[in-house]
Amino acid sequence: MRDTLGSLVLMLGAVALSAQEVERGAFIVRIGTDTVAVEQFARSPDRLDGRCVVRTPRTLVRDYATSIGPDGAARRFEVKTPGTTEVSTIEFDGDRAGAIPFVGNCWALLELATRRFAAGREAALKQTGIPPGPNAEPRSITLERRGRDSVTLTVIEGVPYRVALDAAGRIQGAAWAGDWTVSRVSGLDIERLAAEFTRRPLGPLSPRDSVQVTVGGATLSLNYGRPARRGRVVFGNVVPWNAVWRTGANEATLFTTSADLDVAGATIPAGRYTLWTLPTLAGWTLIVSRNTGQWGTEYDARHDLVRLPMQVERLDRPVERFTMTIEPRGEGGVLKLEWDDTGAWVAFRPKPPAGR
Repeated sequence: MRDTLGSLVLMLGAVALSAQEVERGAFIVRIGTDTVAVEQFARSPDRLDGRCVVRTPRTLVRDYATSIGPDGAARRFEVKTPGTTEVSTIEFDGDRAGAIPFVGNCWALLELATRRFAAGREAALKQTGIPPGPNAEPRSITLERRGRDSVTLTVIEGVPYRVALDAAGRIQGAAWAGDWTVSRVSGLDIERLAAEFTRRPLGPLSPRDSVQVTVGGATLSLNYGRPARRGRVVFGNVVPWNAVWRTGANEATLFTTSADLDVAGATIPAGRYTLWTLPTLAGWTLIVSRNTGQWGTEYDARHDLVRLPMQVERLDRPVERFTMTIEPRGEGGVLKLEWDDTGAWVAFRPKPPAGR
C-alpha cells in the first residue's frame, strides 16, 4: 500500500475523525523564486499530523504525528521517513512539558506555539523547540507581539521572521528581510512535489568555496559562502545598504596571507583575518578583522584591523552566485567580489621581506 499523505495514516493509532473536526492546510517556504520546502497537515482538537518535504541540501520527506492536550500543548510526537522503519519519538513531560516539537521548515509545528501565544496576553514568550533525534540540540523560540495580527518569531538568533496571524493564532504567512517567505495555502499535490524535488534537490543554499593564489611570492587564500540571487534584488534588499555584511553567507569569510600586504597605503600583516564589507549608495568599504572563526552575523568593530575604500562597478551581465576572486596584476593583484549587477575590488601589493 502506498504511503501517502492523503490517507493521513495516524502513526499514533488515532481514531478517524469526521471532516468537520479536521482542519487541513499547507505551507510553502521559498527563498527568492526557489521553493525550499512544502508541508501539508491536518489538525483536530487533539492531533496534528503532516508531511514535510525539505529540498536542501538534499530532498528529505518526513511524516509526523503529534498528540495535543486540552491546553494546546504537545504531549507526544513521532516522526519518520516514508519507506523506513526508524521512528523518532519525543514525550513532552517532565522538563519538556510545554515545549513544542521542532523540525526545520515545518511551520504547522511552529503554529503550536503561535496558537498558544495568541490565546494569552503576554507581550513576549520564550518557548523551547525539541528536534527529534538523540543528539539534537533544543532550540530557543521567541515570540513578540508587533500588532493585533502579527508577531516576530525568532528561531535562530538574529534572524527574526515577521509572522501574520489570524485571530486564532494560525500562521497566514511569514517573511524575513524580503529574503525567505512562508505562504499558507489550502492544499498541495505533495506526492508530485516530493517526487519532483527528489529528482531536483536544491543542494546547499550557500555552498562553501575556496580560492588560493600566489601573487608576488605571497600565498593568499579565501574561504567563503556563496549565496545565489534566486530572482531577488540583492543590494539594498538581501544585502541592506549601510549595514556591515558578512561578504558571503553562513560562517564569516576567511582570508589568509603568507606575507605583509600593502592595500591603499595600509599594511595588512601576514596572518588570518575575516573580511566584511559595508555597502552604501555612496561607495563600498572593505573591513579586515583580526577576529576569526565566528558566524557571519557576529561582527564586532572592536576587532577591526583596517577599513579600506573599494572600487565599484556595474557589471554588464548579472552574476547569479556570489563570487570572490584574487587576480594577479603586475607586481600585485586585485581582490574582487561580484554578485548580481555589482562588482567591487581593492588592489594590493605584497611587501618585500624586511631588509630587502
